[in-house]
Amino acid sequence: MYYLKPSWLAHSEENKKFEIYSLHVHPDGSRLASGGLDGKVRIWSTETVYECAGKGGNGEPEDAGAVKQLCSMSTHSGAVTVVRFSPSGRFLASGSDDRIILIWERDEEAQGVPRKEFGSQGEAETERWAVKRRCVGHENDVQDLAWAPDSSILVSVALDSGIIIWSGSTFEKIKRLDVHQSHVKGISFDPANKYFATASDDRTIKIFRYHRTSQSDMQFSLETTVTAPFEGSPLTTYFRRCSWSPDGSHIAAANSTNGPVATVAIVNRGIWDSEIHLIGHEGPVEVAAFSPRMFSKAKGSKQLVTVIACAGQDKALSVWNTSNPRPIIVAQNISEKAITDLAWSPDGQKLFASSLDGTILVCVFEEGDLGYIIPVEENEKQLAKYGGGRDNMHFPESVHQLALEDKAAVKEAEQSKDKMDLIMEGERAASTGTPATIASASVPAAPAPAPAPVVAKPVAQPTTAKPLAAQRVTITKDGKKRVTPQLVSFSGAPAAGNFAQAPQLAALPTAGAGPVAEFSRPSDRLPPGGVAALVVGTKHRVKADELEEPDPKRVALLGGARATDVPEFIRPAVIAPAVAVSQLRLGVPKVRAFLSLQPDKSSLVFEARNGAGDRAPTKITLSKRGQVFWTDFLPKMALLMTGNTAFWAVACEDGSVVVYSPAGRRLLPPLVLDANPCFLESKGSFLMCVTSTGMLYVWNVDTLAACHPPVSTAPIFDAASQTDTALHKAVAIVSCGITVAGSVIVSLSNGSAYTYSRDMLCWHRISESWWAVGSQYWDSSGVRRQGDLISMTEWRTDEEVKRAGRGRFLQSMVKSALMVDGYEGIETTVSIAHLETRIGTAILLGARKELKTFLLMYARRMAEEGMKDRLEELCRELMGPMIANDAADAAALKSEAGYADDLCGLNKRALLKEIISLIGKQREIQRITVPYAQLLGLLDDLEVPL
Repeated sequence: MYYLKPSWLAHSEENKKFEIYSLHVHPDGSRLASGGLDGKVRIWSTETVYECAGKGGNGEPEDAGAVKQLCSMSTHSGAVTVVRFSPSGRFLASGSDDRIILIWERDEEAQGVPRKEFGSQGEAETERWAVKRRCVGHENDVQDLAWAPDSSILVSVALDSGIIIWSGSTFEKIKRLDVHQSHVKGISFDPANKYFATASDDRTIKIFRYHRTSQSDMQFSLETTVTAPFEGSPLTTYFRRCSWSPDGSHIAAANSTNGPVATVAIVNRGIWDSEIHLIGHEGPVEVAAFSPRMFSKAKGSKQLVTVIACAGQDKALSVWNTSNPRPIIVAQNISEKAITDLAWSPDGQKLFASSLDGTILVCVFEEGDLGYIIPVEENEKQLAKYGGGRDNMHFPESVHQLALEDKAAVKEAEQSKDKMDLIMEGERAASTGTPATIASASVPAAPAPAPAPVVAKPVAQPTTAKPLAAQRVTITKDGKKRVTPQLVSFSGAPAAGNFAQAPQLAALPTAGAGPVAEFSRPSDRLPPGGVAALVVGTKHRVKADELEEPDPKRVALLGGARATDVPEFIRPAVIAPAVAVSQLRLGVPKVRAFLSLQPDKSSLVFEARNGAGDRAPTKITLSKRGQVFWTDFLPKMALLMTGNTAFWAVACEDGSVVVYSPAGRRLLPPLVLDANPCFLESKGSFLMCVTSTGMLYVWNVDTLAACHPPVSTAPIFDAASQTDTALHKAVAIVSCGITVAGSVIVSLSNGSAYTYSRDMLCWHRISESWWAVGSQYWDSSGVRRQGDLISMTEWRTDEEVKRAGRGRFLQSMVKSALMVDGYEGIETTVSIAHLETRIGTAILLGARKELKTFLLMYARRMAEEGMKDRLEELCRELMGPMIANDAADAAALKSEAGYADDLCGLNKRALLKEIISLIGKQREIQRITVPYAQLLGLLDDLEVPL
């Protein structure tokens, strides 16, 4: 291999080089297109580039009259961020930060006639490319483009988080997809012409399936979302250019991480997991590009390999193939700045790389360097197994897909049969006079979710700081300024203002994706999307015929009374049918042959081997490094297991729970619950179980007592808003655990999180997607702090907001509200409400460290906003009752006899001292703080005269 770096192959004017953001090679290999900061699209002759090999790779070509630059187009009004030739070679698409996509077509009549514009520098142009179409649709910088393999469609992605699909012939907009929650920076097509993949700063790659239903209609659907390789990926990269392998089997995903290490994740087609990471780059990888050709390891060998090139911010280029675990070529410091794009020649033997230093590097591989090129027909044979090259024909890609299709067909048939049975049962009930509401009580439970896939062990995530996102300021008709809010995933840092930069937050220890100390880890893997739920409503919907006036003749026959009249004293006794039966159905785990549990930081292994029904019992064992400590047998099959060094518990399919001591002694007879268990979690001395009817049980194993009566989880599924007594699909449970204090935390797929208060006997919503958009204190950096319950809960909310796409809807709501009179302070109000909710949540969960941090942030914000009433109320509550000087004062203090000196283990007056020391020097609020400072002896520190 050797490389070329001609000095003239650059975007330069008057000895100044401009950054190059993208390049691409024409399908016939004769032209190279590039775009850069100078706003120009340039087309170069690759033949002339290759001739520079005789001059050492950095000088002039051997033929002094050779044409270097074929054409230069300066129609864009901003920097050109991407250029892509169509597979047919007819068109060239270019995108820019002027939000416009231009479609260029070569003017055949003007070929071969050198021309030079008046006043321009450089050589004359021998080709002319004219703008065929301007594609307008994006609201921010266009970041990447890709053509379908058959040139039928063009897909563009941009910093407005949108994906736009254009016709490949008329270039009309076909569809816009708004599924990402942040900037979209990469797009790649499946060579089999069935999928395309988009990469975004919301730390996901989304796979879309598309197919043509008619000559003029195409269908697009989201196939899956890949998140695992990007949980800790930095947001400082300009591009996330991914690539699809020529055989269609893999996607190379740039800007992925494996712990703190920057990698390129290889995503497998079909199952969409990533078991392989290309590790070696010292900085984030911004672009990955598969060679368009496949190779064999030796001449005549049937072992085929694909080749991939990777580059990014570390100014290094690496080339890999699928047969070696290490890169076959590594070239470091090949440019002075980061590499932005890679492009292979059609023959797979030349690789072009563009850089922010304004130069283009060409790597020329000799025969055998990468392997031996196989004929193109072999590529087509590899794509044939995915249905590549066949129009209107969709073949299954694997036996696994056939099995999934069969299961889906069986499930659909079963659901249809169940619906028909319900309809028939309802008709029979109607014909016999049986109340129709009885049928709702016999509705079968929700079908069990599929077994969860194997999940790789979590790795530590890097704590990457996010840059502040610039906000747009607009002027309304009345001359007032309005600041447009940014989506939460645009910026990990809070909005401007010193109040959000509490030093206590910076001092907290950070951790990766490891377990949180005060919160239980899931003892059983959840299915994708969480545990499904069905809910029954309690709200009565008024029917149209109930609003109509009664028939006068019918009223006369009834003696003047209406048939629907009910006396007032009877109405409270009319019970809604939904509350007479369970309002909730949760998916039940499937019975598995083997269950295993190993607590954190322990070598103990708790196992259950289910028997074959009545013929063999279930065997329960506790072992350590292969040595069995104790064994027990159960007559029922085990569904779930949990435990720690304090106790062990097994939940069986009949709804019973068996609790063991560390030595294997049964602490009490089996607990018998109302239904099958869905969740079984433990932390410290507390055991929690949620059944399929949504009932929550919490016990203290040390005292052998329940922490509170059984409580239904139906309220957190918004059952009160349902308008009839039928089963409705509800949100799923994505996390359910218990803290060391015995507090239950449940997170749902809509982003909301709840905890149950044993003192107030009700559920509290402690986190929701509304805070993620409206609050200036929301942290979307993805950093989970060790032991911080609220931080962990809000991290889950942030992940669900990104995944479900709810953030864009809420953002538009806030943006619209800012333009309405009377809503100017909505961001301030929501931010303060978020802080108050955090404080209340910390008290409920006993989160002492977080409570102190939030109280200090709240006091500072109250002082800055001049909210003296709330600040005085806070100081009064923390100060508590004063010392009584006489009988009148003593009588006044009796009403505060329930005052406690501590708050979640923190001394209230010590907290008040810190707050006054923090804000007491502000003149505007000293009327409030001075009396308390006098009582606490802080006047000297505040330098306030008596």
